[in-house]
Amino acid sequence: MSSSLFSHAGQPEPAQEPVFLPDIVVERTVPRELHEAFNGFTEYVHLWWPEEHTQFGEGTHPEFEADALTETGPAGESAVWATVAERVQDAQLLLGWRVRHSPQTPTTVTISFAPADEAGTLVSVTHSGLDMVADPVETHQEFAAFWPQVMDRYARFMGAR
Repeated sequence: MSSSLFSHAGQPEPAQEPVFLPDIVVERTVPRELHEAFNGFTEYVHLWWPEEHTQFGEGTHPEFEADALTETGPAGESAVWATVAERVQDAQLLLGWRVRHSPQTPTTVTISFAPADEAGTLVSVTHSGLDMVADPVETHQEFAAFWPQVMDRYARFMGAR
């Protein structure tokens, strides 16, 4: 006879080794002044965000609402991509990014805007915290491919070559 009161319970899962994943950093220079670059990112996201990187596909409408980055589908369905933790006009957005739209483990996306040259702005996206999500290595690989595509589309919209 087992001496454990909970003898029917299985052995606990061994603790998963923590995975260290570097931040994903993607930078693009756009031929616009800070104010235009920031507004192009925040006010016109629905014009440049790649449809293949939306939940609802063609006819979707991503936008920054009061304190969130959301997507509204053609049939009126909606999803929250990220919460806006901080917004510094013409300088930075700090987002609590919801991987696969799940609020359980938000990651952090920082979008920074800085003067690059006479009439240009360096826009940097840094995505961190992916080591805290389920399937961290696979998720990191997905976002390592995702952010360059998103930022290329934004840069082209803003007039970069």
